[in-house]
Amino acid sequence: KVDYRKHKKGKKTFLGTGRVPANNQGLVTALYNQDNNGENRAKPGVDKFTDLDVFTRQAIFQLPQDYVVFAGQRDDGFYADIQSIFDLDFSFSGPNKPFDSQGGFNVHTIAFNIPVHELGDSDVVGVWATTSRQRKTILRTHKEDKSFGKWVQVGRQGNPLFNEALVFLADKDLYNRTSPEVDKHLFKTYALNPQLAAVLGLDSTDREDIAGIFIPDLIRVDVTTGPARLAGTVDDKDFSRLSVFGDDTLINANGDTVAGGFPNGRRFGDDVVDIALLALVGGALPLEDAKAAVDDGVQQNDISFNKVFPYAATPHNGRNHAHH
Repeated sequence: KVDYRKHKKGKKTFLGTGRVPANNQGLVTALYNQDNNGENRAKPGVDKFTDLDVFTRQAIFQLPQDYVVFAGQRDDGFYADIQSIFDLDFSFSGPNKPFDSQGGFNVHTIAFNIPVHELGDSDVVGVWATTSRQRKTILRTHKEDKSFGKWVQVGRQGNPLFNEALVFLADKDLYNRTSPEVDKHLFKTYALNPQLAAVLGLDSTDREDIAGIFIPDLIRVDVTTGPARLAGTVDDKDFSRLSVFGDDTLINANGDTVAGGFPNGRRFGDDVVDIALLALVGGALPLEDAKAAVDDGVQQNDISFNKVFPYAATPHNGRNHAHH
């Protein structure tokens, strides 16, 4: 079972204070970059805490209850040809292919390292995120825009691509206004009868296997396994970007074999688009044929990940690195 836990309205919990590092701006933040030279590109991932760049290392803070936190700029670790996916072009062909739609982008990241015992007493825990904004905004010409009124949820994110690729347009806003408790009643049909599978010419009815991944739409992880394998400059032995489809598996407390990555959690390095497409293909094709049929050609992130907290890759040097 997944335990839905929401914060109490109006209740705040103070976790602690820390320092946010500078963005990677090149010459003035040279230590982010290769050879500590602000003219060079960002440093690759590392295996040891002491090898992290000084900006990252000094922005990692220990909080009460053994929490560890980092907040700051990181490379966008999501890699995929989203342009082709949203155009329903599963040939992934064209003059600019393979194309990483997120290549060259940085994002602002909050990373938490949380002890497993803090996540409750369930064998499987689930996480999702929401975005809210105030109900009204006054647009002003010569002053900063002013927002006021009740905070309203306008976005929700669980598994990658569920709302974006499977939920029909008519219900996307409804999905973004709701929470996972209603998914079984409102959105399960989109997982059971995925239009994307029909586009691929595959079985698109009664897909309980797909519903098992996406309903309710949470990133779920079995917390009774050993540590997951990690991606880095040199990946862990037996790590696969395709998770279970690459024979990267773990054994849980019941002795069951579960995926080593997405959809059992989501690791940096997981090729979530290819994994989701392979799940849609199901048993329609032999695995190796399926891998060739739905491969978007983007098989790694543009910067290697760290194998130590905060795991996310070094932010790109804004002085010399354009979006791909």
